[in-house]
Amino acid sequence: MTDLAVRSLPYHPLADMAAALADGRVMMLLHSARGGRYTMLGLYPYRRLMQVGGDVIDESLTVDGRWTGRAVPGDALGVLGDWLAGYSSACPAPVVADPSTGLRLPMADGVMGFMSYDDGLRRDGIRSRHDGPAMPDAAWWWFDVILVEDHVAGTVTLIDRRHVPGAVDRVVELWDGMIDAEENTFVEQGVCRSHGTAVESADACATWTSDHNRDSYRSGIEALLGHMRDGDIYVTNYSLRLYVDSPVTPPVMFDRLRADNPAPFMAYVDAGDWQIISSSPERFLESRGRHVVTRPIKGTRPRGDTPDEDDRLRAELEHSFKDRSELLMITDLERNDLSRIAAPGTVVTTGFAELETYPHVFHLVSTVEADIAPDRSIVDVLDVMSPGGSITGAPKHSAMTLIDRYEHSSRGAYTGSLGYIDASGDCDLSILIRMAIHPGKASTGGAYSIGGGGGVTLDSDPDFEYDEAMQKTEALLSALGCDMRKGWHD
Repeated sequence: MTDLAVRSLPYHPLADMAAALADGRVMMLLHSARGGRYTMLGLYPYRRLMQVGGDVIDESLTVDGRWTGRAVPGDALGVLGDWLAGYSSACPAPVVADPSTGLRLPMADGVMGFMSYDDGLRRDGIRSRHDGPAMPDAAWWWFDVILVEDHVAGTVTLIDRRHVPGAVDRVVELWDGMIDAEENTFVEQGVCRSHGTAVESADACATWTSDHNRDSYRSGIEALLGHMRDGDIYVTNYSLRLYVDSPVTPPVMFDRLRADNPAPFMAYVDAGDWQIISSSPERFLESRGRHVVTRPIKGTRPRGDTPDEDDRLRAELEHSFKDRSELLMITDLERNDLSRIAAPGTVVTTGFAELETYPHVFHLVSTVEADIAPDRSIVDVLDVMSPGGSITGAPKHSAMTLIDRYEHSSRGAYTGSLGYIDASGDCDLSILIRMAIHPGKASTGGAYSIGGGGGVTLDSDPDFEYDEAMQKTEALLSALGCDMRKGWHD
């Protein structure tokens, strides 16, 4: 189906080079900054799939560089399912190995993209009362050039799908040029490699507003607690939206997060007219050889200013009845969702309430695994699991309906999912938390939207929930140049 060419490149961290390699075109970077083995970069898209409301726009790049296609009623996941169905035992998905190590790489022929939370509302039959952002509800790209960095082996592999004439030659030219510059005075002159301009001062002046203050957030939590007492839901997720005006550009924001808040599922998407900048710690769904894993996060505490305070906050989270019970309910929800597409008897919880430590917060995490049933595909899994249980609640449909009623703004991409799907059905997607959306060109700053929130149970303290939501936005606000010493807008 796809004639691939593979080669090794001189090693350099891929995230340093990403935006410059894009050369002003659409690109997508999936960066494992903590614990993950691979970073992947997609360049030069030749096909794109956009979900806009109930329509799917499926377009391909012509030889003269124009996008042509059509919009039809339907679902992007269905189109992806049809594409995956084109591969079979008679026509298997291609496999690519690292030329230096011989190890199979995670993706050879596949798509990279995201699905928004709002897209999940649509698929669940919920009509939102909010106006959504000026970007697709879901977007997937087939990239002509994919670069894969193996952090452990210290290698970079280039995969060329040979759809866009001259693409790979331009990528290699830019790569070699940046490597040569690195060997001279590139670093010493304080140049930020990923975008080719000096990093703006960390003291850049930025301002922000919120769609909630403490009182209004408390009111929303209290309304949801009333629904829990009435038996409508037993756990949910509530969030606020911050709107930031900052001179910091999206590539610089991403670089700052890499330095200050590294996470396993960082991502930078530049679609031309909008960008997603993510520093997510949460895996939504991984599939390897029809074995799937989800790792919901519930329970958060900030890091302490001193070692003693750090130890106290860690112990407080580990022994929190509210956080452990909340995670237990979400773990059960994920088990139930997976059981709908899993081979009988294969759904297992392999980890519960495990503590994970990040630069700004502690988290509790569970791990649930299953084997996909023979008559189901990865698209069926995504359809059943999306949006993730950790950012919706249970029962899921009721929780999502109430979230839309009481939250003040559309979530858009926030709390959706982002990652890649290989033609083999293997995939890895994160939950889009600790993320920002920037409308406009990547070369300018301006308006950003940021989401923050947390889980709600009958044991929730509304004031504590507001503090937790704001704590989760601090690294993002700081990366945009907001002075967090002034505190929050209560």
